[in-house]
Amino acid sequence: MQSGDASPLVRVRCTLTLDTNEAVEARDLALLDGVERERLRRIRAAGDRRDYVAAHALLRRTLTAAVPATAPEEWRFERTDRGKPYLPAALAGDPPLCFSLSHTGGVVVCAVSRGPELGVDAERAWRTGDVRLLLPDVCSVAEQAHVTAAPPSARAARFLDLWTLKEAYLKARGTGITAALPEISFDLRAPGAITASLPERTPRDWWLALIRPSEDSRIALAVATATTAPPLLDAAMVAADGRSTRLVPVRRSRER
Repeated sequence: MQSGDASPLVRVRCTLTLDTNEAVEARDLALLDGVERERLRRIRAAGDRRDYVAAHALLRRTLTAAVPATAPEEWRFERTDRGKPYLPAALAGDPPLCFSLSHTGGVVVCAVSRGPELGVDAERAWRTGDVRLLLPDVCSVAEQAHVTAAPPSARAARFLDLWTLKEAYLKARGTGITAALPEISFDLRAPGAITASLPERTPRDWWLALIRPSEDSRIALAVATATTAPPLLDAAMVAADGRSTRLVPVRRSRER
């Protein structure tokens, strides 16, 4: 059991799926349960189906890495009223095993930890569209100034960093996109650092990290932590053959 004041271990695993072959997809599909397969049947686009299968198989393997006594195909999930998935108490343990997953256009990622709330998000540059049109609805005044101060060629990348962080934070909160996004503000001006200004009624400590698996993709992680020490991050890219490569955040919350 993890001590309440210990730094939580957070496992983050990412897979790039654009080159996934039929054998790998069939292997991953075999791990999914009936509920996941029913959801899969409602997904029409081939790329979305591929990413859904890969993401849920990756999550199951990552949960088993945390609890080796439970095989990947044995995990079962429930959902909150807002649709956030979670493990039933019999599988979650104490402190409960928490997780988050995301997939978009050939990038899938999951995060698993015991105890703290957490959220992970993956985004690709092609989803951002025209940054000028999106800025007022997504970014705070300070964030807009930061993005527009960049050279035109770098503005989409700065916006993508902010967008992904906001999504990860909201997923950790379990509220979905219900908050006014400009009220959630991140300061990325200091090299390698993230400073947050968050509209929470009950302030909590959040640890944030930003990873760039490739030039056009982003992974953001948000972890609620009651300790002054940051989480212990174990992040890796997993290939189809199971081999992994360590991922290092390009930005993270300042240590206090």
